[in-house]
Amino acid sequence: MALPGRFLAATCLMSVAALTLSGCAGKETAAGAAGKEPAIGSFEKLSSTEGLEFPIAAYAATPDQQLQLKKAQNRLIEQCMKRFGFDYVLPAPTPPSGDDSNSRVFGLANAEDAAQFGYASPDRATDPAPVKRQSQAALSRTGQTVLNGVDPVAEAAAKAKGKAAAPTNQPMSQAEAEKAPGTGVIVNGKEVPVGGCGRESALKLYSPTPGSLDILYVFNLGGEAESRALRDSRVRKVTTKWSQCMADSGFTTSSPDNVQSDLGLEGGKLSSPEAITIAKADVACKTKVNYIGIRYAVQTAYENSLVEEHAETLALFKQQTQDRLRLAAQLNS
Repeated sequence: MALPGRFLAATCLMSVAALTLSGCAGKETAAGAAGKEPAIGSFEKLSSTEGLEFPIAAYAATPDQQLQLKKAQNRLIEQCMKRFGFDYVLPAPTPPSGDDSNSRVFGLANAEDAAQFGYASPDRATDPAPVKRQSQAALSRTGQTVLNGVDPVAEAAAKAKGKAAAPTNQPMSQAEAEKAPGTGVIVNGKEVPVGGCGRESALKLYSPTPGSLDILYVFNLGGEAESRALRDSRVRKVTTKWSQCMADSGFTTSSPDNVQSDLGLEGGKLSSPEAITIAKADVACKTKVNYIGIRYAVQTAYENSLVEEHAETLALFKQQTQDRLRLAAQLNS
């Protein structure tokens, strides 16, 4: 698994409640753009992204581990709702796809997929049929208050006036939440936690103490690495070569990241005959200029640099991930 265009879907995994702990935007450290470009020897010729390994990804939860964490957070929400008298059961989270998560890490790269599907994902043709999701009874107004920590009617009224109905200075760890003033909202004799059961579940699993690292720490670090790589002169040069190759084939587009928007292939046009023609040219041009080989080498160099720079924090993050997984195993058993 890699980052962030390739990692975004996997890392913004935690549910809305968990994501309120921090934003999804990468944060670049002061050393960001100022450093020299890392030295790289010769570039390996690569025509596929499948099986590529990235240094920072070694510190991230795997798709299967992410699934266990999602299940565990659901259990915590359900347990919390039960305290207030609600038999609230969340649908089981969707299992990860069996596909290689790096198959499109630098855009479309598989010639067979390009010829058959264009820019559309082949998942629908290769993945098993989706599991039928269980129906879920609608929550009452009181139930929504317990889940979200704010009365939905009061929240709507506050929003209409441009105000916030819930506290804006919410605790950032479960330890803080247990000491901080509550919502003052009493349901069945118990005070609803700040942020409701949704936030409580996130704090218990991802931020039990003030020393808990941001759950998106690895994602943000990967985003920084990719930002540096995209500014690197070698990546900019090979992107220009790819763009010229596409122009020679009759398609004007600035980069593989923009090809679909540049050429109007959004929506239902991803697997159109036109999209397939463009996709085949895209993959052929990537191979011709060694776009994948250069992108991978440069990205890896920046990731290695950041792993070395943040080794101590990454080790702590990995330990905290293991702690979360142990708690998840208890909750899911």
